[in-house]
Amino acid sequence: MSKISVQDKPRKSEYSPLIPSRTVDMGKLSEDGIATEEVPIDVEATQEPQKKRGWISRVWGKSELDAKERKYVRKVDLYLFSYIMLGYFIKSLDQTNISNAFVSGMKEDLKLYGNQRNYLTTYFNIGIIIGTVPCQMIQLKYIRPSILIPTCEILWSILVMAEAGAKNVETLYVLRFFIGFFESCSFPGYSALLGSWYAPGQLGKRIALFEQAGALSSMFAGYLQAGLYSGLNGRGGLSGWRWMFIADSLIGIPIAVWGFWAIPDLPHNTKAFYFSKEEREYGLERMERIGRAAPRKLTWKSVKRIYTGWHLWAFIFPYVMVANAGLGPSFFNLWLKAEKYSVVLVNTIPTAGSALQVIFALIFGTIADASGKRMHTANAASVCTIVANIILAIWYVPKAALWFAFFFSFVGNAVQPVIIAWGHEITQHDAELRQLLVATGNIFTYTFSATLPIALFPTYDAPHYKYAYQMLIMFGVLAIGGTYLLNYLYKRELATQKTRVTESGVVVVDRGDEEA
Repeated sequence: MSKISVQDKPRKSEYSPLIPSRTVDMGKLSEDGIATEEVPIDVEATQEPQKKRGWISRVWGKSELDAKERKYVRKVDLYLFSYIMLGYFIKSLDQTNISNAFVSGMKEDLKLYGNQRNYLTTYFNIGIIIGTVPCQMIQLKYIRPSILIPTCEILWSILVMAEAGAKNVETLYVLRFFIGFFESCSFPGYSALLGSWYAPGQLGKRIALFEQAGALSSMFAGYLQAGLYSGLNGRGGLSGWRWMFIADSLIGIPIAVWGFWAIPDLPHNTKAFYFSKEEREYGLERMERIGRAAPRKLTWKSVKRIYTGWHLWAFIFPYVMVANAGLGPSFFNLWLKAEKYSVVLVNTIPTAGSALQVIFALIFGTIADASGKRMHTANAASVCTIVANIILAIWYVPKAALWFAFFFSFVGNAVQPVIIAWGHEITQHDAELRQLLVATGNIFTYTFSATLPIALFPTYDAPHYKYAYQMLIMFGVLAIGGTYLLNYLYKRELATQKTRVTESGVVVVDRGDEEA
């Protein structure tokens, strides 16, 4: 059994009191590489007493930090995290507003038929697929994220406004493609920024909340479209769905402009106005302590290393499967429309499911951060998705069961942040891999999203589909299998490679100064 020497002498940690020298038995790790053995604590008389923190501080991962760390993380939360929440809110709003428009008069105004609704999603997804990895490579090598991401946000917001003037579906196809292309930098870029600034015990719940900005945007879009349809439909000669595109654009542009100042880039090269020189130096020390490697020069050799290694593909498999398994809620509004609910209710009822998703994402993220058991947490959420899809596959059940299944599928969709946080943890030693991890995963996710709805959810079959939910059940089972594979490969690496335990208790591969 391999052993890891952790420290040569006791020293004070900001994550715990005095931690003496110890060894970690590689057979006593959680599935995510967290040391699970008892750590002896020597509480000295001279040690400052810990100030009792509120429950919000404990849940948010700040209660165990010293004053300096809390102040530093507070700044990252105030500027970077708040901007990412707003940015992803707008990104999701502009991605999904086409669905609200479709059930709010666009179908009739533009005389859409057949699978044209799905084709609008497909063209958007093609733009995402083409742009995702190149955008992340550009961020690594040429343009800082504080410049690239806000610029792309401004461009896609302008294109969203142009959707309001579309006279035919062909114009929308072109606009949706370029909106997807410029949006491709955002989600993986936001995820990589979070993975570069937060420690493992702080990351899961923040990624959960970040991702749920998308669910919040779905809620907002429903209420916004309902309000615009009621108050502005026909005003100025424009339908309510056209006013929605205009409103979304006007919301997005100011947020994008703020991003030029709010994004601090990365700890090793930040020029953020809100960090002092001492805080910039502290940020570098902090990343070193938690085992978070700084980016190295991106070369073809490093690209080959990333795409021929197991980490990327073992992460992508469960990441893509949970996304595919969670397609059900996207078609909730079509069932509501078939049930003859009003336009306002078709737009607002699914927002309750989005609220449910937000709540459970925070619950799952907090549990995963506190316990270190990301695999088991992710699998519990996947079981929720499987149960919901089983009911929807049966279909001919009491209507109350269908209501339950649609809403329960939102609970299962809260799983993805746990997978992403786990991916960042197992790749702490490799900044380039972290940057491309979610980006490459998104290529596969959107590739499936560009094809699966057309094959499994043809518009002319709505709201009951022949075998769509049966396939989603299969994806859910594969997602669970994928987490076990990822866990096995990671624990095997820890048992065979040179490793070290960070002060946050995470066992990481020690790459040292090896070449990229």
